[in-house]
Amino acid sequence: MLNSKPNNSSYNQGNFVPNNKDKVIKLNSSGGLYYRSSLEKKFMTYLDINTDIIRWSAEMFEIPYTSKEVIDGDVVYKNRRYYPDFYYEIKSGPEGIKKVIAEVKPKSEYIDVLMFREGKFNIPNNASVKKMKNLEYKMKMSQKNSAKWETMIEFCQKKGYEFIIITDEILNNRI
Repeated sequence: MLNSKPNNSSYNQGNFVPNNKDKVIKLNSSGGLYYRSSLEKKFMTYLDINTDIIRWSAEMFEIPYTSKEVIDGDVVYKNRRYYPDFYYEIKSGPEGIKKVIAEVKPKSEYIDVLMFREGKFNIPNNASVKKMKNLEYKMKMSQKNSAKWETMIEFCQKKGYEFIIITDEILNNRI
């Protein structure tokens, strides 16, 4: 799935063709990189035009991780693969280069992971079936993202990279 063509029509997806192609580590056969959300597209624009960005790519790494799931009341561990959204190298200091892996998410999903880690998801009283299904999905996605991000933190520590989460709030206010 290393920057494969997206196929979920529920999201703003497409092929981003950068103006500064020489900065991109690997372009797809259409001369660009695929994005899976408007947030990813906005971050690609930032990477493309920022003069401090030396090199960058999307979904460049495949990182194996293990997820813990509850199926019919049983805890099951499954081997999965994680493709972090972005890798980039940025000028840092007089002659330094910082290597960064970035995940782009809506702030609400980031907060959900924090709530999951702190055990703060509450089951509402008299919740409808729909609300319960939404809560179950939110918890499942939070558990999945938490496992991926913990794996990514370990990977980055071994490689000397920095791992960051970029939210829509950051993109809208700073980029």
